[in-house]
Amino acid sequence: MTPSAYLRELASAITRAEDLTDEEAQAVLYELALRIYALLLARLPATSFERQLRWPELRQELLPLLLAANDTLARALFSRLIPTEVAILTSTLNYYGFPNRVIPPRPLTEILERTEVLTTPLARLFSRDATGISPFARQLLRLLERSVLAATMRDLPTEEVAAVVIGTRTRAGRTIAVPRKGTVANAWRERTRAITAAALWGLVTPSQERISATAAAEGIRTSSWQWVAVLDPRTCPVCRPLDGTTAPSPAEFPRGAPPLHPLCRCIVIPTLTQ
Repeated sequence: MTPSAYLRELASAITRAEDLTDEEAQAVLYELALRIYALLLARLPATSFERQLRWPELRQELLPLLLAANDTLARALFSRLIPTEVAILTSTLNYYGFPNRVIPPRPLTEILERTEVLTTPLARLFSRDATGISPFARQLLRLLERSVLAATMRDLPTEEVAAVVIGTRTRAGRTIAVPRKGTVANAWRERTRAITAAALWGLVTPSQERISATAAAEGIRTSSWQWVAVLDPRTCPVCRPLDGTTAPSPAEFPRGAPPLHPLCRCIVIPTLTQ
């Protein structure tokens, strides 16, 4: 089996068709990195000068892979948004003893426009522009292009240029690709995890504000909001002391409403009084 065929087989084996989680987001980009790794090994010329001449052509071959990853991640993430909002509404209502109360989720179009990642609406982040490329795909391409061209300018061997995209590890006599720290694959993985976390947790405050508004309409007053952190060894030193603190509104916490950082697991819940 050739290295390219092996990498493609491995990529296929680790890709799962299930709801988007951090692990699956990593797997989608991991497969993409493996395919680019194989393409670089097979297609890059030997010398730095020849590589620079060939890069525009290779870039056009890579772009469809980036756009396919963009569409796969967008579909999976969007499919999670309404179920996540329903879960937030249900769990918070159950917490306050209203298990039979149902608040319909917002339309997906509204969620996509109002849920932002670094001030960019989620809909715009994944939507293709007039050139057919989305901001998310452009981010991936810039990360890849900058790293590969820098390695090419140093006239590194082709295998070392490929190692910039994704690392390798020898296990039981076989070379296995891994998204090692410092590689493009790792940067893609961290970028996608941050977007996933920001998108899902970006639903928390709007969803719970709707609970507060519904409660007010029924004569139940929201006296304050309480910070709830997941307390375990992974809890960061910024979020841990905020657990249990209260504020008049989510925006009035000392550091603002959660999420405070990528993969933040904190939420705020309304304190309701009759």
